[in-house]
Amino acid sequence: MNQSIKLIGGSKVFICDEGFSVIDEGGVAFQTQNGKNLIIEVGKYKDLKLKYIDSTFYEDSIILPSFVNAHIHFEFGNNISSFEYGGFDRWLKSVMKKRDDVLSDITQCVQAGIKEQLESGVGSVGAISSYGNDAQALSNSPLRVVYFNEAIGSTPSAIDFLYSDFLNRYHASRELQSDRFIPAIAIHSPYSVHSVLAKKVLEIARTDDVRTSVHFLESFYEREWLESSKGWFKDFYEEVLKIKSPKPLYNITEFLEMFEGLDTLFVHCLFANRSELDFISKNGYLISCPRSNRLLNNTYIDLSLLACANLHPIFATDGKSSNNNLNMLDELRSALFGYTSSDLDELSKVLILGATLYPARALRLDCGILQSGKYADISVFHSEQIDKSSQAPLQFLLHSKKVKTLYINGHSVIK
Repeated sequence: MNQSIKLIGGSKVFICDEGFSVIDEGGVAFQTQNGKNLIIEVGKYKDLKLKYIDSTFYEDSIILPSFVNAHIHFEFGNNISSFEYGGFDRWLKSVMKKRDDVLSDITQCVQAGIKEQLESGVGSVGAISSYGNDAQALSNSPLRVVYFNEAIGSTPSAIDFLYSDFLNRYHASRELQSDRFIPAIAIHSPYSVHSVLAKKVLEIARTDDVRTSVHFLESFYEREWLESSKGWFKDFYEEVLKIKSPKPLYNITEFLEMFEGLDTLFVHCLFANRSELDFISKNGYLISCPRSNRLLNNTYIDLSLLACANLHPIFATDGKSSNNNLNMLDELRSALFGYTSSDLDELSKVLILGATLYPARALRLDCGILQSGKYADISVFHSEQIDKSSQAPLQFLLHSKKVKTLYINGHSVIK
């Protein structure tokens, strides 16, 4: 018997492989190897217990990989009712008007956001940072963090300043780099980043081989602006930003081509057409934030269209600038009820894999699946009478509220 390996077991174990394998009365064994806590073996608990002394079985519980929240803005955690919902136009105007108040002191809200991630079973995040003020707290947290330094700004005269500010934030994040804090790069969107700035920043991403992320076609107004130079964004640039005779900085094809070969996380994409989704499928991943999309654009991503483009949807919470909380379970439940034409059993599996297996792949993290050699990032949820259920994924989403035990890199961060 091996006393250096820890074994945990539960009524149901969700492997979170592509076939969504479930082990009844299953177990996961893990130990430290080369400084990293890795999964050693997954199988029936009764069989594994014969080999491993240090064992714990959780009755009425589900074990699965910790969630991966691949797109979250911690910096806007102070927002409760400052911003307006019901339309992207209303929301963006309210952000421009009130963001300074929301961003004035983010120390407590970042810590609250970290706690909320852990309690909802999230072990890894793709954190989008526009200002860099959340870096230290995230690097000190138990979370596994891919930290996206975001470039934003479209004023030609300010490009040198914006690029310098980006470089300062990016290099500061590299000073914090560790096995669990990984610097990355984000472009805000095609309507908000000058082409010169975007190209300079993406060249760094290519040179350093870091992850990239971008908001893309989140609203109809964005598509209208990029295609015809007309509509709400034209008025926005003229009236709010005081730009005379504004023009788009790219067309849609030109913008996409900047990301060719970068394996980018494309976020929202609500108004992308089939050819654009095909491009994304070949050059990255698609992240959907259901509650944010409902609040700002009154719609959800078309899952059937994604399937046609061979895209596996990834689900994330976005930030509290467009959400009521950052709880991953609440996000998945919202999608469960939002996609009214989808089969419940199949949708439940799609949602869980979209918060485990596929976002881990997108972020290049060795987690998101309970498999030998992967990080021991594991969550345990109490689920009353789950052993009697023939719809375990659905019942998990319906009834789970707060993680019972959470391991990140084999260390228990919530007991």
